[in-house]
Order: sequence, then structure tokens, then C-alpha cells
Amino acid sequence: MKIGKLYNLAAVEAFVQSGAQAGFQDSHAGVVLARNLTAVDPKLFEKKYPELALMAAGLDIDNSGGYARNIQSLRILDEGDFKVNGDYDDNKGKISLSAEDSTLKVFPYAGHSIWSDDEVKEAELQNINLPSQFLSTHNKLYQRKLDEIGLIGLPGSTGLLNSAAFSSDSAANTAANLTAVQLYQEIADLITTQHNAVNNTPEYMANRVIMPVRVMNVAKSKLIGNEDTVVNVLEALRRNFPNVEFLASFRGDTTANGGNLATSSTVAFSNNDEAMKLRVPVPLTVGEIIKPSSFEFRVDSKFRIAGLDVLEATAGFRLTGL
Repeated sequence: MKIGKLYNLAAVEAFVQSGAQAGFQDSHAGVVLARNLTAVDPKLFEKKYPELALMAAGLDIDNSGGYARNIQSLRILDEGDFKVNGDYDDNKGKISLSAEDSTLKVFPYAGHSIWSDDEVKEAELQNINLPSQFLSTHNKLYQRKLDEIGLIGLPGSTGLLNSAAFSSDSAANTAANLTAVQLYQEIADLITTQHNAVNNTPEYMANRVIMPVRVMNVAKSKLIGNEDTVVNVLEALRRNFPNVEFLASFRGDTTANGGNLATSSTVAFSNNDEAMKLRVPVPLTVGEIIKPSSFEFRVDSKFRIAGLDVLEATAGFRLTGL
């Protein structure tokens, strides 16, 4: 996940310069970027904001579309087959191409911050760069909104945890009520079922599993194996599926299903850009600091997002009720 696809870095630079021109201290570009934007790195981000699983999911961010109101994606399909030579029926031996398309509506988002000259002076007494702190806050809320939209969806669309495009199955019981072996088998079967559905096509094979935090904690606590090789369920899954990364999100038990454990969502999916993309046609763009009055300052930020674009429906599979 490249930082340049999530942020308009030129706008950040302009924000920093406008802060410097307004007389704010500690407003150099390197300082602002280092303190406020490097959290996009999944390792740092996961440590600081463990609930935002989307940032560690590794989905491809697509910035195409700009200020268009809708984004359409196309996929070419191969059709037809070879037939025995001499069979001259028009529909036999015919090889052709067809196309599938999907259209997503783009939603614009915006936010702003206002502060006074007094607040700037008070912050300076504590060696706090107030504009930098506001930028940091815009960044945090932007990432939380991306997590919500990517996992749950936008009005009229769905996300990873509730995608209508994915096939689904129901768990035999909740994680807490299953034995360690049963819990392992539920998640292992989820991955295996998805891999079978795509015939082990590398681009579509699930390499990520997002589960509710509750399920992750149970998987860490329940032990499996014999006296010589006792491991918890999560460790066993990681050993047997080394190419799959296991992530946890609080949204699997809340926003996705209203808190009803019977419909909690665990999803195995491929983050390959041939399988799905997160469409952010306009990344976070921060405006310059302006003075609407003699003693007030204001900064605006905005972005445009169309949400999760599932290009291959079999690239994900859901398990509910775990």
C-alpha cells in the first residue's frame, strides 16, 4: 500500500509551507510527514491502531477516476472451445471474447479544522505544533473512515466483511463454544473451500483472513495438539497455511452485523489487484492554512472514494456465526 496513493503529498507540502508563512514553528515538511504520515506503514499502523485491519490487508489502492461521479471497471473473458475438425456448425469451435463490467458510485468526503491565535500561542508554550497536530488528526480519521468503508461499504454497496459478491457458509457454533480442533477445522475449511473454488489460481487464492477480534482471541487461547507439540489454534493455522496472513477487526462483530454473533463475519480473500481493489479516485488532499478572520485559522481536507471493487467474486468467501 503506497503512501502516494492514499495522500496528495503535494497538498501536504503546500499545507506545511502555508503554516510556515503564518509564523508557526516546527512546520517543516520532513517533520510533518515523519510524525503524521509514516503510520501508514502496516507494521507501525497495526501496532498503534490494531482495530484498523484494512490498512494491513494489503489491498491495491486505485486512484483512477479523479472527479468522475461513477467508476466503471471492465474484465475480458475468454469464451468458446476447439472442436473436432469437420464439424461446421456456426456455434461449434467458435472462440470469442466477452466483457464483464461493474460500476461504482463515487462519494465525496470533506472535513475542516478551525483554531484561534490564542490556541496557537498556548500550544507553543508546550512546544506543540498545533497545525501539525490537526494534520495528524485529519490523517487518523481518514484512515478510520477508509477502514469502515473498505470493510463495511458505502450507501448502496458492501465491503469485505459483508460483500454480496462472495459466497458464504455458516459455522457450526461460535468460537467460544467450539473445541480447539473444531475451531481450527472451521477456519481451515473456510480457506480450503475458497482455494478449491478458484482451483488454486494464484491471483485468486485467499492470502488473507479477517476475523472478529473475539474469534482471534479465542484462537490464541485454545490449545491443539499432543503433549509434544502443543500450540494454540492460531499458531496451527499459520503453520499449515504459511501463505495466509490472519488479521482481526472489531467490525466483524459490530458494524457488519449489528453485534449479532450469529451473523458475525470471518472472510478469506485474495488481496491481488486482479481480484479486488479499493478505489480512492482522489486521495486525502489537505488545503492550505487560511485566515477567515484576524485571529482565526482554518484548514480543509477532502477525499473521494468509491469503495471496494470486487473484480472476481470467487476471490473471497465468508464464514458467518463464528
